[in-house]
Amino acid sequence: MSYLEEEIGQEDKLIKGSENGDFGLKLLFLGLAQTGKSSIIQVIFENRSPETTKEIQATLGVRRKLLEFSNLSLNVYDVGGQITYLEEAFIDLRESIFSHIKILFFVIDASKYHDFNLAKSYFDRAIKNLSEYSPDASLVILSHKSDLIPKEERAKAVEVISDLFEIEIYPNVEIFETSIFEQSLSDAIKETIK
Repeated sequence: MSYLEEEIGQEDKLIKGSENGDFGLKLLFLGLAQTGKSSIIQVIFENRSPETTKEIQATLGVRRKLLEFSNLSLNVYDVGGQITYLEEAFIDLRESIFSHIKILFFVIDASKYHDFNLAKSYFDRAIKNLSEYSPDASLVILSHKSDLIPKEERAKAVEVISDLFEIEIYPNVEIFETSIFEQSLSDAIKETIK
């Protein structure tokens, strides 16, 4: 048993031990390394200034936080985007990570076109796991770090991701262009968490 399995197992016991065994509103943030998942969580849910997120260390393994947002109790999972941690989440921790999800936020660095195909392979695996463990979950793609792209090219990045990921075939998938430095991120999160 890996340390992640032990850690997730303990966290799930805590969640299951909460009121009436309810898992609450479970959000999962998934994507390749350095896409901004932890920064999103800290800026939106912990009211941290976007400028301070440069100090954030890479997420190792899986982090879980119980947070409040718009009068909702959230159970937020942040999976490290390094391949080792992604593989562990998709194989060894699959049931624990993908069960009881309300919304999966799949984060893509929109400025790194060369990573889109690898991200697509994990997106496909996430869809498969959601269909098995959380079939009613919503899936939100964040075409993130849009501030790194000239404004006239942002819509093109969203279009490329939408086409590559074939989001039109999934009825419960939405895509948003976002940046922690712009209102777009807050708007996208508020629109999806209701």
